[in-house]
Amino acid sequence: MSRTYDSADHTATIAPTDRSVRLRAAWTAAWDQGDVAALDDLLSPSYVRLRGPQGIEQSREGFKESIRAVREAFPELRTEIEDLVEEGDRLAVRWRSTGRHTGPFLGVPPTGRPIEVSGSTFARFDGDSIVEERVTFDSRQLLEALGIITTTQGTAVEPELVRGVHRKFITGVTVVTTTDDEGAPRGLAVNAFSSISLDPPMVLVCVQRSSSTHPVLHRASHLGVNILAADQLNVAKVFAGKSPDKFDRIEWSPGEHGAPLIEGSSAQLEVEIGERIEAGSHTVFTGRVVSAAHDERAPLVYSGGGFFDISKTAPLPW
Repeated sequence: MSRTYDSADHTATIAPTDRSVRLRAAWTAAWDQGDVAALDDLLSPSYVRLRGPQGIEQSREGFKESIRAVREAFPELRTEIEDLVEEGDRLAVRWRSTGRHTGPFLGVPPTGRPIEVSGSTFARFDGDSIVEERVTFDSRQLLEALGIITTTQGTAVEPELVRGVHRKFITGVTVVTTTDDEGAPRGLAVNAFSSISLDPPMVLVCVQRSSSTHPVLHRASHLGVNILAADQLNVAKVFAGKSPDKFDRIEWSPGEHGAPLIEGSSAQLEVEIGERIEAGSHTVFTGRVVSAAHDERAPLVYSGGGFFDISKTAPLPW
């Protein structure tokens, strides 16, 4: 396993593997310099690239053609690898591309506009070659930058108005947890949590990219979801803050799959992370539930900027 990263509160320096070195070199040569032949030694002849939630397929040659098209439209393109993690035959990359639109692209003539797009690539190796990649990025960023779709002050809904709408929606309060590369527990309060399906059991959480826990989650294989109980307001306050000693102030224990689970929670899940989808200012983490527990404790609920004990409310007849 090899991990290389920098974050606000942790720095690790671990020797990169040959695979990560080769990927970085080929990535820079192809995307930043236009030398798509540099991919031949990295990508298998049977390579398949799957783009977006629909999994649109591209062959190795099709991938090269798309790079050429992007380079023609954005000749000054530069792509920064912000995070890279390798485990077994898998390698994940979080990246950010910047450039200026000076050539035709997607039927749009040159606009001279700067663009910035963030995304993630998940590669699977067979020996020394990549046989499959899955790519996800926020396409709206690119479409807005090119003027294909427009979100202007005249047509966009004001953020404060949207925030007011959200305050009318009642949610539970969760603490999403994981461990960093040194095995230390990390976590943050999250109310953007939802079930995706029961068969198979899948859930999602949304985490703001500016959070110091975000890069740790992006590298993790598992996360924990702790649904707080009504008597855990103090825990919610701890994880809503930025204190570096959050886990020193609560009772917790590692779950079956290593995710930190908070004692006294009304329910707990461990999730094997599947997709990491870039969406605006957040990343949506989806995954399969691999362990679950709950008891009769009433959950803590949140609405309108306040916390409530749902056990003190009466159900409506219906």
